[in-house]
Amino acid sequence: MATSMCRAWVSRNIKVFSRGISFSARRHLLSEAYSCQDAWQKRLQSPILSNVSLNEFAVQLRDRFEKQKRASVIDVDILVNKMHEMDVSDADYMEDLIHRFRNSEDAVPVKDSIVHAIVRAYIDLGLTDRLLDMMRNRRDYGIFPDSYATNILMDHFIKGDNYADAARVSYEVMLQEDFSHPISFRLSLLAAVKHLLTSNMADLALQPTPDNPEEEEDWVKVKVIRYPYYDDHFDIKDERFLLGKTLYMLGGCVQNNDRLSSSLKVMGLGLYQKFDKGLHLLEEIANTNKKDAIHEEALKIFDESIKNAETRDPNLEEKDFGLRTIDDEVFKLRLTPDGKEEVTQRFEEIAHKLRRNNQTMEDSMLPVVESLAVSELPTYEAADMTAQRAMLERWEKERSELVEAQMKQYMKQQREEEIKQQLKELQEKEELLRYFELRDQIILAKSRAPEIKPPIVDDDETLREKRIKRRKYRHHI
Repeated sequence: MATSMCRAWVSRNIKVFSRGISFSARRHLLSEAYSCQDAWQKRLQSPILSNVSLNEFAVQLRDRFEKQKRASVIDVDILVNKMHEMDVSDADYMEDLIHRFRNSEDAVPVKDSIVHAIVRAYIDLGLTDRLLDMMRNRRDYGIFPDSYATNILMDHFIKGDNYADAARVSYEVMLQEDFSHPISFRLSLLAAVKHLLTSNMADLALQPTPDNPEEEEDWVKVKVIRYPYYDDHFDIKDERFLLGKTLYMLGGCVQNNDRLSSSLKVMGLGLYQKFDKGLHLLEEIANTNKKDAIHEEALKIFDESIKNAETRDPNLEEKDFGLRTIDDEVFKLRLTPDGKEEVTQRFEEIAHKLRRNNQTMEDSMLPVVESLAVSELPTYEAADMTAQRAMLERWEKERSELVEAQMKQYMKQQREEEIKQQLKELQEKEELLRYFELRDQIILAKSRAPEIKPPIVDDDETLREKRIKRRKYRHHI
């Protein structure tokens, strides 16, 4: 009920601002010039990239991985910078190469030029859903976009009214704990708030995996049973928690607007199910007695989060140590029924105090967020575009240097192989020549050498007969 009322109120405000901020939010996000497409396309004029056939190069790279289990950074850099030419059906093949490279020793540290090229190629090919999957699978692919690629990707989603995927990009920024870039911060803020206010909170919850009684369990013998540790950050699977932690972190980055900052933090802590921390923050706001200190929407979303929070049975028997997983650790963090009732009662008391003291504001936060996210973007674009062009030029220079270094290394190895072959041939010739020179001396030395006879070793029977003969001879004398 609270959600429907909240969204109805927000929708009315969106209509009111449809001729103003909401309309401009779609038209005046990042400009077309922000991506520096001319400078990005210019890199293809380099002989390093223009003379490469993507399909042939990919096959050669696959063979190298099969034989040597590795490939150089420059080879993969060339591959991903040509990926915009690939057929969509070849995505699995290319992703396999990226996966192999990620698991090789040459992939550390991750090179920004490689990730940036992958992001742009997948946007151009319309494979952003696969890109998001790769970004979430950090261990296998290592896709950590730089700020410019992140901004281009989020802007692409927001302009298409795809706030859900734009918010998922903001989760990745949150996991890196870096909202320092002003454009990344503003686009993340707009995407996260829009996604929250246009989604059903129940749809964001992690759906439990249905048990299959016919499925056989696989038991694996291990030397040590490791305790499942939940880090409450990279291990988060529930989108409510990801969105909540993102909003809470964004609220801490908001400046010169305490109301919006507090509202984002309260909503975030509610979705994140950190109710004790959220209630403590609400108490601090209530004690300030400041008018219009928090948006009413934030209280409604916090209330809805409490009502939708799953509970656990405190008397439920724990699983055996060897059968526990991270999901079991997350389950322990749930409220008990009594704890949920206590949290609900505390919230109602604080909310009543805030409303009684006129500390809540009925106006929606969405226009404020849109204004903050959109109005100042043009002031940051010029500096970003200059930095992007310098970055692309630096990558082009580094690519040329790496190719030159690899060619020198290849020529050095080829020369070493040639020298080894020449030395082997010289050694064989020298042995042949020396043999004919010393052949006569070798034959003469063999003919003059005295014949060495092996010593005669008597057996026990022979020795016994000799002793008997000696005794007979002495007795005869």
